[in-house]
Amino acid sequence: MQDLIRANPATDRNPAVVPGGRLMVRLVAEMQLSLIAGGMRALNGDLDRAVVFMVVARASELLSPHGVGHAHQDGGSAKAISINALAASLGRPFETMRRHIHALCAMGLCIRGPAGVSVPEAVHTRPEIVALFRSNHDAVVRMAEDFARFGLSLPETRRHPGYDWHSGLAAAHDVLLTGIEFHSHRFQSWTDMALINAILCANARPLLEDRDLATIYADFEVTPPESLWRPVSTGAIARALGLAASTAHRRVSAMVDAGLLVRRARGVMLAPAALAHPAAMDDSRTAMLHTRQILIRLAAGGFRFDQPDAHYLDGRAPLLQFG
Repeated sequence: MQDLIRANPATDRNPAVVPGGRLMVRLVAEMQLSLIAGGMRALNGDLDRAVVFMVVARASELLSPHGVGHAHQDGGSAKAISINALAASLGRPFETMRRHIHALCAMGLCIRGPAGVSVPEAVHTRPEIVALFRSNHDAVVRMAEDFARFGLSLPETRRHPGYDWHSGLAAAHDVLLTGIEFHSHRFQSWTDMALINAILCANARPLLEDRDLATIYADFEVTPPESLWRPVSTGAIARALGLAASTAHRRVSAMVDAGLLVRRARGVMLAPAALAHPAAMDDSRTAMLHTRQILIRLAAGGFRFDQPDAHYLDGRAPLLQFG
């Protein structure tokens, strides 16, 4: 499980130059936003349980028929992970994790055994989970397609006998967990982190809609002026995420007071000082380097980065809207 997410990101900073790194961050944030919103819809608006479920599913599928090259040959059950390992990996208290696992088991999404917690094979056939996982897979395909559209570096396509879409699903979960690994330590909760991610996506949409602007401000070293950012209302963010409006307003106000966000006439924006904070930028650079490694593993699993749209299961979904 430590290969999925480490508990102490602060000791793993890498200030290496990442060409197109700021543009990569925007595209990865859009993918993560799709997974967060989809997970919350599937788990009745509970972000924490959605994340925990996806972590357990990722660990379980490593040795299930859903992991390319790792399927049981003897029909054995999915791999389990202990609650202690989950708590350590996600940096959450044991009791908090135990409570979420208890709820997920009560919902029939997880099972507990002597070796720990796993997502049983039957859960993968539940309509809401099928929809969630297919959507998560297509979100990573869309990200790869957008990387190619903007000319960002991608792994070379490797000829491989038969791409299994569950490899892409695993990559999508890994990219989401990389974001948690390198950024969650700066926030009081995953809800705050999800709100910041959504606000980043809404603010930066003008920089994705205009290819010239995307190219000009693609690198970490070039900061776009505030005039190019698009403020977004807290209500629009709450609706996009499926989050209670009262929760969103309370948490946004707290982050404005903390200097992470600033209010403007048409909504809120990421504070310029927070965007340019050296530690946050180092975390983003390192997260993008790890994302590259995830994509390299995906290429080894047969993903065609020279023709990513060939891998859509249900077609390209539009970016989440903030209406």
